[in-house]
Amino acid sequence: MLNYNVRNRIRESWEKELIEIVYLKKPVLILTAVYVIGFYSIFRANFNYLDDLGRKHSGYHGWLDWSRWFTQIFSNFLHADLYLSDISPLPQMLACILLAMGSAILLRVFGREKKIGLVSIAAASLTGLTPYFLGIISYKYDSPYMAFSFFVSVFPFLFYRKKKAIYVTVSFVCLLLMCTSYQASSGIYPLVTIFLALYDLNEGEKWKDSIGFIISSLISYAAALFGFRFLLMRPNEAAVFSLGELLHGRFFQKYLLFYSNVYFDFKASWKILIFLLVLLFFTSFVLHSKMNKILALILSIAGVFAGSFVCFGVNLIMDIPKFDARAMYGLGALLAVMAVCVSFYEKKILFDVVCAALCWCFFTFSLSYGNALAVQQDYLNYRVQLAAGDLNSLENMNTEDEKTLQIRGDIGLSPVIVNMSEGFDMLERLVPSGFSEGYWGEYYFVNYFNIPNIEQTGETIDINQLPVLKDTMYHTIYGDGQSVVIELK
Repeated sequence: MLNYNVRNRIRESWEKELIEIVYLKKPVLILTAVYVIGFYSIFRANFNYLDDLGRKHSGYHGWLDWSRWFTQIFSNFLHADLYLSDISPLPQMLACILLAMGSAILLRVFGREKKIGLVSIAAASLTGLTPYFLGIISYKYDSPYMAFSFFVSVFPFLFYRKKKAIYVTVSFVCLLLMCTSYQASSGIYPLVTIFLALYDLNEGEKWKDSIGFIISSLISYAAALFGFRFLLMRPNEAAVFSLGELLHGRFFQKYLLFYSNVYFDFKASWKILIFLLVLLFFTSFVLHSKMNKILALILSIAGVFAGSFVCFGVNLIMDIPKFDARAMYGLGALLAVMAVCVSFYEKKILFDVVCAALCWCFFTFSLSYGNALAVQQDYLNYRVQLAAGDLNSLENMNTEDEKTLQIRGDIGLSPVIVNMSEGFDMLERLVPSGFSEGYWGEYYFVNYFNIPNIEQTGETIDINQLPVLKDTMYHTIYGDGQSVVIELK
């Protein structure tokens, strides 16, 4: 139990730092505007992204499956009801504000008392503009809690120059909030710790102080994760690989697998700009270092290498890691932290150009992606209505008998998106077809069109035992009095 004096100091420090965030209103407002405009086409598309389908249809929560206690509880207040009706784009707008506040904290922590210019703000915006964050903002229900997990992951660093007891306590509380809102943000705190320690050393900080900061951060991080694991985490299928697998190099194999995804997701021009950004980070770090230049180069390389590991958080050590976009958004935080660090060194026109070009590429991609969702929704509705109309014309569907329905195949992406995605592998990965085999692929068709007397089945239906009821250019329907299978083309 903290004594009264420590609690009082924490409260006073908390109030002071909240006031300082208010003083960051200019970068917060600019970043919020950038995110809202960049994501506007996503809001306008009104696309029900995967889990959104179920929550919009039935108003359920479902976050306790992943021990997201904060999300489960706070969603009742945000939606003002135990039934979670669709109130978009309010949750996504809230996500933009939280993301902007978190990005502004990065500016405050690395900028210290330096003036925050537009280039620095642009650098911080990479946190949300990097395409992997689009996999977060696309969710109408989940996005504010995912953004909140980022905010609470960076908030403790406002206190890192305070007394260790205050910093450790605030870190522990915030990291527990992160764990109970969205665990994919588990890499943000160690990422910022690494770069902040490097930045301090480069500015002439004593090694003893930087090592003490890292140890304090490590204690907070380990305590929060262990506390979550043994006190708050509910049993699920998630598991980490064993120490033996770690020693056999599986950790590094997963690392390479993550970055092979990044390699194929990103356009060549994006990869060139990111390479230049990393190169500029090394150059700026060494040129402006107050330590030995060779040591500065070694530390900068080691820092980027370590950051490229930890940015994916615990997902990197999962037995079955997730490679969907939202689980990889930590890469955007890595790019943002490097860019913010460089932006506060002596201004270089090359960095300004690289940073502006990278932000613009990601900004325009965000708009293209949102418009692609709208196009896919039109195509999805067209294909679903064709299938529903053909079912309606079948005699065996006009009975009161309950029938199991199964979808085979996939409608794929709209031809417009196929043309758009040439050179944009990321676009194909982000946009779901909405009508395919599998639980969520069938969900929209089964639950949103009031088709009577059908239910989904998890069992495979043998179409070789069923007659063909209808064959069209878009699908083939097999069925009898008990089962219906729609094979999409």
